Amino acid sequence: MAFIPEDKLLEIKDAASIEEVVGQYVKLTQKGKNLLGLCPFHADTAPSFTVAPEKGIFHCFGCGAGGNVFSFLMQYHRLSFPEAVQELARRYGIPLTLKELGPEGAQQAKKRATAYDANTAAAAFYAATLASSEGAPGRAYLAKRGLTPEIIRAFQLGYAPEAWDTLSRHFQKRGIPLELAQEVGLLAPRTHGGFYDRFRGRIIFPIFDRHNRVIAFGGRTIGDGEPKYLNSPESLLYSKGRTLYGLPQAAEALRATGVALVVEGYLDLIALQVQGIGNVVATLGTALTREQVRLLKSLADKVVLVYDGDAAGAKAMKRAFPLFAQENLPVRALPLPGGMDPDDYARAHGVELFRTAWDSAQPWFSYLLEDLIINYGLDVEGRVKIFEELRPYLQAITDPVEQDLWLKSAGRRLGVDEGVLRKSLTSLAPISATRLDPRAKLAVSLEKALIRWVLSHPEAVTLEELEEWAGEFINLELKGLLALIITSYKEHGRVDHGLLVQQATGETQRQRICALTLEEDESGGLSVDFLAADWRRDLHIRRLKKARAQLKERLKTAASVEGDDLLALSQEIDRQLDHLKSRST
Repeated sequence: MAFIPEDKLLEIKDAASIEEVVGQYVKLTQKGKNLLGLCPFHADTAPSFTVAPEKGIFHCFGCGAGGNVFSFLMQYHRLSFPEAVQELARRYGIPLTLKELGPEGAQQAKKRATAYDANTAAAAFYAATLASSEGAPGRAYLAKRGLTPEIIRAFQLGYAPEAWDTLSRHFQKRGIPLELAQEVGLLAPRTHGGFYDRFRGRIIFPIFDRHNRVIAFGGRTIGDGEPKYLNSPESLLYSKGRTLYGLPQAAEALRATGVALVVEGYLDLIALQVQGIGNVVATLGTALTREQVRLLKSLADKVVLVYDGDAAGAKAMKRAFPLFAQENLPVRALPLPGGMDPDDYARAHGVELFRTAWDSAQPWFSYLLEDLIINYGLDVEGRVKIFEELRPYLQAITDPVEQDLWLKSAGRRLGVDEGVLRKSLTSLAPISATRLDPRAKLAVSLEKALIRWVLSHPEAVTLEELEEWAGEFINLELKGLLALIITSYKEHGRVDHGLLVQQATGETQRQRICALTLEEDESGGLSVDFLAADWRRDLHIRRLKKARAQLKERLKTAASVEGDDLLALSQEIDRQLDHLKSRST
């Protein structure tokens, strides 16, 4: 904010409507003038996330998160402020020069842009190599796996030759900094200086973000080398726990079906895509994360886990179930027989199972319960052990109705009274995490209520009156917030809530602005003019009480003549207070 011109911020903010940007990540429903959804920043079960399009802000009444369109992107994608501004400018076609970003922002933006350029150049290099004579081994391998030229183009697959320095030499010719190429994981440092190619003799799978930009790579060996899969390390562009492979290619099918199939490997996904199963994404060589589940929640209504049909696949599915329960996202398990992966199954049996994946899959808790019964049996010891393992899963379910239904189901299947299971569950229930923000829950006071009212009805008071009221404030934090509102009036002739949030001095003040703006109106439908008069009366009462208290202190030590005058003044204040209170609403 200190170095990006305010007129440029206003231009970007006006173009990037907050409901459109947030709607790409959160499913929103209309409620009056505002929009409601499940908060993407905590395990929300009932919609507590509010977006106010007219005011350009959002606020979660569950965890306290709040801000404008810039701060939403910053929190969701862990961007700096200049990066969020630049990203929105890019999306909405608004020119933004490096000079406008300031020295630090320009440096960050230039480095990020160069990193994207390096990845794009690498993807093009690998794709060209696959199509060349040097890529014959890669083409033969892909043909053996049944991949069509159309699929190869759609996923921009490539091939990294066996040599140690083909990509690094290509980068040198293109003027791409080798140090940055190392930082994004394309090159690795030699012991005695210089760099070598990280990926060699491998099929290359570019990894795209949801905006179709190359952020990383996966490489699969086509021989017997180890490791079988080699993936890019985390970088300034890539966090493997926050994205999913195949997102751009699956986007349309996910919207059409509302169901996301999640597989474990690149080739599992592509094998299904070849057969026309488009609503499939893949994890990136790691266990499914909370962030990935939240990403899925923004893309689909239901999820089916189609992991490899071996012990490792079953274990990975079980680890993922609590994440879906915490996020209240319906999930089912589709275990494959005989240790098959999705590619194996599609080759042997076709893909009809995947076309009807939701109907064919097992509810996650049923799958878990039956698997535990197979492992432990239904003798007394086995049933005790089964419930011990079920307990954390049940406790992870945030929807009380779902938890109740599965408790009843488990009781019937295990032959144990439901009440006994419930008692066992609650007696060892985990302590729920403290919700963010006790500070944002401000104590009810005249000053807080006044600021809430001014934020809701900024047209009702004049600048002069605001400045007069500011002199009466006792709470320093609220006084600072009113000073911010006054500054906005002076600079823009109005209160721009989205810009006000950007001008806030810290996260606490930003959250308070959003909370106070979007809290329920307590005016009872009274007119704005009537309420303004009421606030003026209340503040006048407070001033008179303050003056009366000062007079009483002076009366304690005053001489008799002065005391008579002070007493008369005190009585006049009492008369005015009685008059004002009689008119109070």
